[in-house]
Amino acid sequence: VGEVGELSEIFQWRGEVDKGLPNWEESEKEHLGEELSDVLLYLIRLSDICGIDLGDAASRKLVKNAIKYPPPPPK
Repeated sequence: VGEVGELSEIFQWRGEVDKGLPNWEESEKEHLGEELSDVLLYLIRLSDICGIDLGDAASRKLVKNAIKYPPPPPK
């Protein structure tokens, strides 16, 4: 949970960010990459401890989301 908090702190006062983070310093992007990696590694470890196949769970969730939030009909 602490790693997620550290990740959220990076974005806490930034609001929306542009794709590719063009206004960020390289050192800020590097720090973000480190925090994202920490969260990913903990998530993978937690899913392993819990016996959950993260890939399968994500695939099932994508299907549920597609049903719950279908794209708008074409105009």
